[in-house]
Amino acid sequence: PDIKDGLSVRAGETIVVSACKIGGKPPPTTVWSKAGRELKNSDVVTITSTPTSSTVAIKYGGRYHFRVRAVNSEGVGEPAEVEKVTELVDQESVPDFELDAELRKSLVVRARTSIRIFVPIRGRPVPDVTWSKDDVNLKTRAHIDTTESYTLLVIPDCTRYDAGKYNLCLENVAGKKTGFVNVKVLDTPGPPVNLKPREITKTSITLQWEIPIIDGGSKIHNYIIEKREATKKAYTVLNTAWQKCSFKFTDLEEGAYYYFRISAENDLGVGEPAETPEPIRASQAPSPPENLYITDVTADSASLAWTKPLHDGGSLITGYVIEAQKKDTEHWFHVAAIKALDFTVTNLIEGEEYTFRIMAVNASGRSDPRESRPAIIKEQTSGPSFDFRGIYQKTVIAKAGDRVKIEIPVLGKPRPVVSWKKGDAVLKETQRINTETTATSTVLNISEIKRTDGGQYSVTGKNMLGTVTDTITVLVHDIPGPPTGPIKMDEVSSDYILMSWEAPENDGGVPINNYIVEMRETTGTSWVELAATVIRTTFKAARLITGTGYQFRVKAQNRYGIGPSIVSEPVVATYPHEVTVSWTKPEADGGFSITGYTVERRELPNGRWLKANFNNILETVYTVSGLIEDTVYEFRVFARNSAGAVSAPSQPSEAITCRDDIEEPRLNVDSIYSSNVVVKAGEVFTLEADVTGRPIPSLVWTKDGKELEDTGKLEIKVSAFHTALINKDSLRRDGGTFTLTASNPGGYAKFAFNVKVLDRPGPPDSLIVTDIAAEKCVLNWLHPTHDGGAKIDYFIIQKRETSRLAWTNVATDLQANRFKVTKLLEGNEYVFRVMAVNKYGTGEPVESLPVICANPYVPSDPPTQPEVTTITKDSMVVSCGTLRLFVPIKGRPAPDVKWSREHGESLDKANIEVITLDKPGPPSGPVKLEDISAESVTLTWEPPTYTGGCQISNYVVEKRD
Repeated sequence: PDIKDGLSVRAGETIVVSACKIGGKPPPTTVWSKAGRELKNSDVVTITSTPTSSTVAIKYGGRYHFRVRAVNSEGVGEPAEVEKVTELVDQESVPDFELDAELRKSLVVRARTSIRIFVPIRGRPVPDVTWSKDDVNLKTRAHIDTTESYTLLVIPDCTRYDAGKYNLCLENVAGKKTGFVNVKVLDTPGPPVNLKPREITKTSITLQWEIPIIDGGSKIHNYIIEKREATKKAYTVLNTAWQKCSFKFTDLEEGAYYYFRISAENDLGVGEPAETPEPIRASQAPSPPENLYITDVTADSASLAWTKPLHDGGSLITGYVIEAQKKDTEHWFHVAAIKALDFTVTNLIEGEEYTFRIMAVNASGRSDPRESRPAIIKEQTSGPSFDFRGIYQKTVIAKAGDRVKIEIPVLGKPRPVVSWKKGDAVLKETQRINTETTATSTVLNISEIKRTDGGQYSVTGKNMLGTVTDTITVLVHDIPGPPTGPIKMDEVSSDYILMSWEAPENDGGVPINNYIVEMRETTGTSWVELAATVIRTTFKAARLITGTGYQFRVKAQNRYGIGPSIVSEPVVATYPHEVTVSWTKPEADGGFSITGYTVERRELPNGRWLKANFNNILETVYTVSGLIEDTVYEFRVFARNSAGAVSAPSQPSEAITCRDDIEEPRLNVDSIYSSNVVVKAGEVFTLEADVTGRPIPSLVWTKDGKELEDTGKLEIKVSAFHTALINKDSLRRDGGTFTLTASNPGGYAKFAFNVKVLDRPGPPDSLIVTDIAAEKCVLNWLHPTHDGGAKIDYFIIQKRETSRLAWTNVATDLQANRFKVTKLLEGNEYVFRVMAVNKYGTGEPVESLPVICANPYVPSDPPTQPEVTTITKDSMVVSCGTLRLFVPIKGRPAPDVKWSREHGESLDKANIEVITLDKPGPPSGPVKLEDISAESVTLTWEPPTYTGGCQISNYVVEKRD
């Protein structure tokens, strides 16, 4: 065996130790020893060895003879022998321990110090030691050290929860002994226990609790009371010196939820709090349950049913308590506590009369009782009846497509047989429509109910005492049907159509909420919604395009959705057709003054006379509108006097065909618009014109080929015979040509309004930087596209380094479109900008791209390392990179240049740059005169743009009288 950690055997057993895998050359001799003394074979020791292993067996105990000899300087004397044979056995003793005086009383320690319990022990063999507390082994909490003579238990950093009784158990083969040590830890107390509400009302809650199980080693002096609303996180301290184990929280908000916590306090401080695990609602006991019924009575039972209380007292109803009372007694005995709304009381005495009562229970307590009528316990019979209290007015309303389950309680003894009918016919049961019978009711099931399933359903119950039949109504609500057509076009105009329709014959069982009107052009297929909240059965479709054909469709909508639509016949938006009728007053007024006229019209040849006016006509002229193109009409007039008498009709007018007179559009424009309309920036300009034509022309304003629309800045007004364009807060870009176009089937007319806005100029065009050198460059640009309506007086040039934000003036009154900028710093990067100036101010700038000032001509690279080839006695060829020759030339016109080697050989490789030397061009103007006095004048100019191919050496100044 592995004996690195020792070998354990029970007393009296043989000790066997083996050594395996012994090796060495020559083979070693094995010697066993104990406590430094060599062991040899004897009655007690047996040694067995091989060249590679050895085993020793030691047997204690057994039976022995003993003798004793005396020894002196002369030798060893005779032995004295023990006559009896001695048997060696291991001695046993019952375990025992001793507690000192301090441990026998109680061990008192302070919190966060160590608990140390030292107990001497004895017993043979050495007893097993077990420490426990509250029947829990302490190995995980405490450090336990046990030897043959003592056991030591140490608990570091103790708390109040380490207080209590520590049990010690010693046990060996000889017996067992137990004991305990009481440990008191001085600490703040633990939490109070059994915290719960004792009484709850709508404005107060009373809590009660018990003292903490752990008092912390000292007496509890008082309690700290706190509360908080469930919607908040912070507690509010209500009392810090409360002595009792109950507290009433008052002034609470009815229906609000609260948390509470209680903390105990002793000499060492305030302990852990006890907190209500769930919020408690400030409420009161509920009202009594409603309508306690005795629904059934048998020879030994009574079935009860009731409804929930009207008021739950502000907290959830947790159950109901049922009690019963016999007749001629005052004692109510408990029957049951349940959560359901019905219960059958059993084990009643037949023939006795009972009264029952029920109480609702919530967190605040019990309600007042609700009593039933007295009932005699006996088997009863009754005729059939149905309980329709669950079906309001015996009417069931369902949405089409829903699953409907109608359950009707059936009363009567013996139990009635139930049958169903729809209308006058027996209900035909299918998989979709069927009935079922339960122990207490009959059920009608209809799956995916349809509109055709609505109607009257009769249910019949029959038993030996009679027959009863009752009827319920099933209403199936659905989306509405289509509106009743056709869609009538009551009035057709060039840009609107007034239409009407009738309400749907089938409204889906509920009122129509609104109508949805959609439109499409007859040339298209997509529908556009015009309105989704039309209340009436009329609608005006506006903003139509003259001459375009349209179709309209209308849908009805109720609370269940949108129904199918009806579609109108195609209709074209055209100008309304009308006829003006005039007549003369009647020669005789019947003795009373004429008070008005009535005009009638009819279509020929077979139309009937229809009233054409809806208001009283006072004049002798009237325009009849709403006529149909190319239809023949005739008209007649009635007169009415102040006596209320109506004359006979006039003779009908001649037959009139309703047809438009076509007149080409004309624009009448004021003469002020024949020339440019000039306005200053920021002002308002108005362009207007009168228009004539039949039918009334449509008007369109355009600019630069684009149609203009109303905006916050540009307002366009259009009436039948006039139009105006108003531009507010004019800017330079608002100038230009505005075109007004009037058109109708007879043709079109146009007029162009030219508007010029006086403003600062726009930015110059095409700014480029050329001739860039180390200290200078040349700027070129073009005049602005927009001059602001005035001559460009001069230009302003500015520069800035790209590393800076500030601009510096270079020239402020430049007349030309070109300028040479000097005094720049080599290697710096610059941006230039140019602004045009007119009499209205400085215009917007145009900026150049960044440029870096650097010399375009740089020294050539050094030649490469010379290479010598083709060596003879008097010559060699040396190659050393690039050869650069500079030869000035002159000539007008510039001569052609050709390079060649000696003997006319052409060059295979050469880069030739030809610079023609010539006279310089004129200095850049204009030449400016400055500092003019009576005797002198100062001239300034710019260097020539063309230098003639070499540097300018000087200037020649001449003058003439």
